[in-house]
Amino acid sequence: MLTIIWTEFQKLKRYHILLIGIVGMTLSPILGLVTQSVAIEEARNPHFDLPALVSNTIWNNAAIFMPIVFTLIGGYLIRREYTDDTLKNILTVPVSYRKLLAGKLAATGLLALLIGLYSFVVAIAVGALAGLRGMDAPAFAKGLLQMGGISAGVYIAVLPLVALCGRLPGLYMGGSAAAFVLGYSGMFFKSGVLRSIYPFLAPFAAIGFDTGAYISAENAASAPLGLASLGAMLALAAGIVAASGTPGEIRTRRKKHLLSLRPAQRERKP
Repeated sequence: MLTIIWTEFQKLKRYHILLIGIVGMTLSPILGLVTQSVAIEEARNPHFDLPALVSNTIWNNAAIFMPIVFTLIGGYLIRREYTDDTLKNILTVPVSYRKLLAGKLAATGLLALLIGLYSFVVAIAVGALAGLRGMDAPAFAKGLLQMGGISAGVYIAVLPLVALCGRLPGLYMGGSAAAFVLGYSGMFFKSGVLRSIYPFLAPFAAIGFDTGAYISAENAASAPLGLASLGAMLALAAGIVAASGTPGEIRTRRKKHLLSLRPAQRERKP
C-alpha cells in the first residue's frame, strides 16, 4: 500500500491537475478578504482579524473549493490508468485492482491534507500582507487544527463519489460537478440535525466550527452525529472499493452471462 501511495505522489510531478487545487486554495482566503472589504456597512465585521479570515477561508474551502478539487484530483488519478493504457500492465504484477484503487484513494486523502495545509499558509500570508490583527500562536494552532479537520472531513464526504468514479472511468468530471452542487447546497440547511448528518456539513459539526455567521441556523449541530455521518461515508466508500472488479473481469462476467442466455433473450439485452 505504501508503495502505491509513494508511486502516486511520484506521478503527480507529471500532472498539471494540481494547479487547479493550488489556484482554488489560493483564491479562497483572497475571496474571504475581498468579501469583507466590499461588504456593506451592516454586514461588515468590525473586528475582522486573522482568526476571522481563517474561518472565512475554511467556510469557502468546504462550501465551494474542496469538494470539486478533491473529487477532480482523485478521479483524475484513477482515470489516468485508463487514458494512458497502463492498467493492463499494472495488473500483470501481483497487485489487485481493489488494492490499487485503495492506494489511489489513500494518496488522494494525504494530498487533501497537504492542500488544506497550503490553504492555511496562504491565509496566514494574506492576513499578514493585509495587516490583520491576531497573529499569535493560539490563533495559528486553532486555525491549523480546524483546517486539517475540515480537509479530512470534506475528503471523507466526497470519498464515495471518488471511489465510484474508479468503478466507472470517465465520470470523474460529472462526479466533480455533483460534488460542487452537493457542497454548495449545504448552505440552505438550517436545522441542526440536518447540518449534523448531511455529509458535506458534518465536518463542521465534527470539528466544532461555528457556522452561525454563514448559515441562519435554528439550533446547534451535534459533533457525535457529524462523526457518525462521516463514518457512514467511510463505510460506503469501503463497500464500493470492495465491490470493485477490474474492467476486464466485469466485461468477462457480462460476456459469460450473455452467452448463457438464449438467442432471443440475448437480443433484448442493451
